Amino acid sequence: MSREDSSSKYFDIEDLSAVSKIQFDVDNKIIKLELTGEGWILNESFKADEGFVNTLLSVLQRVEVGRTFENLDQDVIGAVEVEFDFNSRYRFQFASNPTQTKSYFISDGKTMEVAVPGYRDNVIDFFTLHPDQWRERLVFEGTWRTIQRVLIESAASESIEIKFDEKFFLVNGNQPYDSTSVINFLNQFEYFQANEMISEGRFPEFDSLSQTIPMAKITLDDIKSDEPTVLSVFPRIDNQQYHLMVKDGEERMVVDARRVSQILTGPAGLK
Repeated sequence: MSREDSSSKYFDIEDLSAVSKIQFDVDNKIIKLELTGEGWILNESFKADEGFVNTLLSVLQRVEVGRTFENLDQDVIGAVEVEFDFNSRYRFQFASNPTQTKSYFISDGKTMEVAVPGYRDNVIDFFTLHPDQWRERLVFEGTWRTIQRVLIESAASESIEIKFDEKFFLVNGNQPYDSTSVINFLNQFEYFQANEMISEGRFPEFDSLSQTIPMAKITLDDIKSDEPTVLSVFPRIDNQQYHLMVKDGEERMVVDARRVSQILTGPAGLK
């Protein structure tokens, strides 16, 4: 590709809606995002965060080329491949200066300094994220209108059960004093997202913690789901700001301690 125009966009195609695959290769680790009939899929295994992928595409669409160099004295960090659904693709390597303030794309024997107008971060930061950071963070898709039952079992306090009963919810089998507080409590689970998903082996301390007895368990029954969602909550490590949660005994994630504390406390004015 020729990029002699100092103000040209890096991608000739302005509308990146035709992208079907994006692949990053950094330190011999592959991150592959593919568009399928079920949305964006990460490494053929996990749902990808659609909003995050769309942000990446928006940033790539705005990448502009500045200076062009024949040689670059910076180390190459990795490689990127962007594939379109009409059998066209871009391949380039990327690098940065030592202070991480400038980005470079390398292809066809030329090095181009690139930037995104109005974007304060280094454009190549996207390419060096951990695969977990591309994963869908949605844990529970219900709302207070679709939730049928919430059961909170904690080692430190009595269990709390909120169950829909014909017209409204009962709290531990009783009519609540304050129905608004119950709705506010249930709203915490509306399209509940983790702060970040984490894979086994990424953090050894969480691997060990997940083998211990959880401090609490949250069971969510939703009218749209055949099976309940079960979230096991583990204690914080060394007063970190996150709790480890494990969904249905398999998917690991971290959730900020403030949200966990509010959930385990239950709705205000329990009867």
